[in-house]
Amino acid sequence: MCSSHISRLFVVLSLFAVLAAACGDTEEYRFGFNTTGVQFELFSETEGIHPSKVTLDNPRNPFREFAIGEDTKFDILDDGGNAGAFYAWATVLAGQPTGENQYYTATKLRDIFFANEVPQQDRQIVRQMAINGFQRVLDCFPDSVFFDTTGTFSRRLATPAYLEILELGGAPEGDWILVEDSNENPTAVRSTGFDTLAREILCF
Repeated sequence: MCSSHISRLFVVLSLFAVLAAACGDTEEYRFGFNTTGVQFELFSETEGIHPSKVTLDNPRNPFREFAIGEDTKFDILDDGGNAGAFYAWATVLAGQPTGENQYYTATKLRDIFFANEVPQQDRQIVRQMAINGFQRVLDCFPDSVFFDTTGTFSRRLATPAYLEILELGGAPEGDWILVEDSNENPTAVRSTGFDTLAREILCF
């Protein structure tokens, strides 16, 4: 990683809070931290999986008390380490439940699993958490889409979420199947209608 990118990330993550005392000029500062040094520790099997907000109660989550901007979350995704990025995106997901936030939170669980960044006894739990995160994209955010850097629609998140579940050795649940689009690309679609009651139970 180039030093300029590290410096940019550190500046972005320099969370600087000033508390003014009611009767004086006392100031308290909170300086930046290096997210690549954050270690993942299993706290709850629902962490990072919508609609759970348990990550906001996790003392291991360094982002639980701070707002994370739209640009910042992608900087952390690219360069913040797997655990640091997971906590950042799980925090954003808890406050803004969207398909994008769920998808990228699940990708960090996947990366933690494949990089073997948890104790052996927790690996299969983290693997299942990643599967559950991608499944939530299908269940709760089936119409969410990727956008490219110009803001132009790219593709629906359902297909990569479906394929990620398969890559992790899971089986997508519900009425989803994989077909080929007009360009012979695999595309996840629903084969039947979706049970509205089931969606409400899972997603709200």
